Amino acid sequence: MMAHTQKAARRAWYRARDLLVCLVHRLQGAEPLSRNSESPDPLESAMRIALRPVVPSSSFREALRRNLSFATQGRMLGLSVENPKPFRQGIILGVSAGLLAAAIATLVVVFRWRLSNSEG
Repeated sequence: MMAHTQKAARRAWYRARDLLVCLVHRLQGAEPLSRNSESPDPLESAMRIALRPVVPSSSFREALRRNLSFATQGRMLGLSVENPKPFRQGIILGVSAGLLAAAIATLVVVFRWRLSNSEG
C-alpha cells in the first residue's frame, strides 16, 4: 500500500513538474515540450485555452517605447522622479498649520489694538 502511494505521489510530482515546464516555455514564447502532443491532458488543454498569447496594440507599444526612452534619457542625465516621502507631507501640513495660526493670532492682536485705541 505504501509503495503504491509513493508511486502515485511520484507520478503526480512528475506530471506537475512537466506542466510547470510547459507553462514556463509557453510564457517564454517557445512551443511547449510535451511527451505526447497527440493527446494532451485535460488540464493541459484547459491551460492552453486559458493562457492565450496576448498581443498589445501598436499604440500601446508606441506609448511604452516613448515612456521607456524618456526614462532612459532621464536616468542617463541623473534625473529621477520619486514620490514625496510621507514625512514631507507631515512637515508641510505642520508648517501650514503654524502659519495659519500665526496669521489668525496677528489678526486678533490687530483688531484688539484697534478696538482699544478707538475707545481711548
